[in-house]
Amino acid sequence: MLFFLLFFTCIFHAFTFSPLFTGMHPVLLLAGLILALSIPDTVSESATLHFLGQTDFVVNESNSSVVRLVVERVGDPINVTALVLLEGVDTGDFHGTSAAVFLLSTESSKTIFLTVKDDDLPEADETFTFNLTIQSSSNGVTLGTPNKATITILSNDNAFGIIAFNSTEEIVVSEPRGGSHYVPLTLIREKGTYGTVTVNFEISGGPNPAIEDLSPDRGNITIPVGQSVVQFSIRIKDDQVCIPEDDEVFSVKLTDVAGGALLRPNASSVQLRIQRNDSPLRFSHSIMAVPESAGVIALNVTRGRLTEDGPLVGSVDTEVSVIYMVVSNGGSGSATPADDFHDLQQVTTVTFPPFVYQTSLFFNISDDSVPEIAESFHVVLLEETIRGDAVLVTPISVQVTIEPNDKPHGVLSISSSAVIQPFSINEDLTQRFEGIIIVRNGGSYGNVSAKWTISRNSTDNMPVSDDLSPDSGTVKFSAGQVTAVIPLNIVEDDLPEEAEAFVLKLLPDTVTGGAEVDEPMELVLYIQDSDDVYGLFRFDSEKGQSIQSLPEGRFLSLNFLRDGGTLGDVSMTLTALYIPAGPIDPALARDQILNVSRTVNVVFSREREAHVILPIRNDAFLQNGAHFLIELNSLELVDISPPIPSNSPRFGGPLNLTLTVTSDIANGEIEDSNSSMVTLPLRRDGTDGQAEVFWSLHPIGANHMDVTTNDLEPFSGSVVFLSGESDASINLTVLADDIPEVNETLLLTLDRSNVENQILKAGFTSREIVIMENDDPGGVFEFAQFSRGPWTMNEGEAVELHVVRAQGQLLTQLIRYSLVPSGSAEFYGATGILEFRPGEREVVVALVAKPDGVPEVGIWPM
Repeated sequence: MLFFLLFFTCIFHAFTFSPLFTGMHPVLLLAGLILALSIPDTVSESATLHFLGQTDFVVNESNSSVVRLVVERVGDPINVTALVLLEGVDTGDFHGTSAAVFLLSTESSKTIFLTVKDDDLPEADETFTFNLTIQSSSNGVTLGTPNKATITILSNDNAFGIIAFNSTEEIVVSEPRGGSHYVPLTLIREKGTYGTVTVNFEISGGPNPAIEDLSPDRGNITIPVGQSVVQFSIRIKDDQVCIPEDDEVFSVKLTDVAGGALLRPNASSVQLRIQRNDSPLRFSHSIMAVPESAGVIALNVTRGRLTEDGPLVGSVDTEVSVIYMVVSNGGSGSATPADDFHDLQQVTTVTFPPFVYQTSLFFNISDDSVPEIAESFHVVLLEETIRGDAVLVTPISVQVTIEPNDKPHGVLSISSSAVIQPFSINEDLTQRFEGIIIVRNGGSYGNVSAKWTISRNSTDNMPVSDDLSPDSGTVKFSAGQVTAVIPLNIVEDDLPEEAEAFVLKLLPDTVTGGAEVDEPMELVLYIQDSDDVYGLFRFDSEKGQSIQSLPEGRFLSLNFLRDGGTLGDVSMTLTALYIPAGPIDPALARDQILNVSRTVNVVFSREREAHVILPIRNDAFLQNGAHFLIELNSLELVDISPPIPSNSPRFGGPLNLTLTVTSDIANGEIEDSNSSMVTLPLRRDGTDGQAEVFWSLHPIGANHMDVTTNDLEPFSGSVVFLSGESDASINLTVLADDIPEVNETLLLTLDRSNVENQILKAGFTSREIVIMENDDPGGVFEFAQFSRGPWTMNEGEAVELHVVRAQGQLLTQLIRYSLVPSGSAEFYGATGILEFRPGEREVVVALVAKPDGVPEVGIWPM
């Protein structure tokens, strides 16, 4: 009945407004129509319904994947209702598995939408078929071809898996001796396990090519279909060469994968560490010359170092030992055991417990009154006697020479220049100090030596070794040598300390070789204050700096932080300037704004923080956009002991900052609210001299033609850095309007500087600015007024609903719709997504009530 009324209405309107019947009485027209309808059909109508255009689609699994199917009627203009239905079982891959098409006799085609549902299930390629069927129509409508559409959803959600190591923790192994060792590695296949995939790996890193220590150093692993775990092994080789080695760290990395799978970036590599091995054993020196009066001498044997001051190398965590042998030929120039020297060891085995790096062999040199030429003996380490993870490196022997008797000469003293100008040593910059010179005046025949000590020149009872080492030693001169250096190792730590004084003394009663010790025999040296013991001063970025406006008045709230140590009283001087809106130039500063002078002293009495309040005059005029420039000028330590130049206090950050007067603090001006200010900070590393930097804005991107001066201003300008100033800013005004717009992108570039000694830093001269989409560029959606119902329909009947878009139409928009309650159970096309393309204002969706043959009372969907 509904269809008949629609058809009748269409015929009535067609005749009523036809030029042939203009002026004819409506009653006559109605009578004529009734008569026409009472005449039996003499002409049979026929039409064919099929899909028009593309029917095979390949899409990704995404909520934004929309397939448009066009249903076309060819033949006579007949009203027809058709359905597009999913063939087979609903697997939940589409938002709706049915769509309805209602074609009036005046329409030849309609478009329906099928949308893909995005889920988290790994799936291979899936192909679905949707069939076109005729629900109801006038007689004579048949189904033509094509009447099937296929939609292939590509593999998704990592159907073929994500490959990763099951653990990314570092694997630590030891280098095997006389064999090989295998390290198992496990790969896991997360997500889907469709298909067979092949993973390639490669080993890199290390101080040498991986193939020298590992096998294989590259390859591939196959993971069969359905399998989620696979293991492979890497062989650790014995290099069979006794070379001391540190830890060797290699990276086993998955490089690529074939078969549709992906690699998990954060678990596609694992480190393999071969622990250090073959600890080197050696004498500290190959030659040692001692006077006959030397007494007991020590021959140092070291473990774990290739040179005297070199870094540790090889394994040091196990016990190793080696046997030594004393060799003396017995001829002229050879020292005679028991007469010239005595081996003081009970055994001839040198043993190093774990983590012990040096031991000494002690020999007593016999002193007699018989004149003698130089005599020597050798101490040799025997390679075949090594026990443990160690190897011998040169020197493996040391020659000990007993100097000629009663031949040394000279007077030893400290260089006078060191006494006149005391040494000041910077702990943070100096690791080894070699400025202490001992001179040998008079004769220089023979080898001489003297011992020295270092003590603190204060009441501090801490060991000297906390700050420098050694705290004692022997200065030695060989024949003909007239100067010698006493080297000191300065201990670098992270503990803030004040300057400390030390006294070095030559000990006259320790001189050897017949020399003497004379004045000056003492000197004072200082280790300067370290690790910012008196503080590293800066603006407190966490608490911030601000302009405050409270009922009781306005003021500048400044917060300062003292990092490092807090010893000593420190006076910090700062300057606060008020500069009107415009260039931040101290020359433009105005007085009579603050209730204090421009220069302010802030005293830190061992405090770590300071909060400074600078009151603003009640009658001061603060202009919107004006600035307060805060400059840190100087730091002065009120008292220091000992009185030597100090390394701290010092500034540890920017020396100035700018506070901008905003509209809520300013007075006397009205701000246009139809705009907003964007501030972009600039910074320069060096602060010497004034520099002007010129900049410009350029629209870029797909919408660059849409950017005008109505969107933003200015499009070019310059910024001035004053001498000593490290921070400045570029201010841009974004203008508001009521025009729908999509994202608009501009490129801000720093173009040049006005002086040659100020260069633009490569890689930091441009920045993108995006004015975000506004005023609903995608539109506002609603049902058309005539589509809002209510609708009354029978099973098998169709209804068309029109969805319209207002406001902007610049973007592609997807609109989801659903019919509730029980929509899909009662209607075809009850759920789905409508696609509005750019410029498209109206889309139609059809609903068909399912003819299920079950007696029901009226249902009113909401």
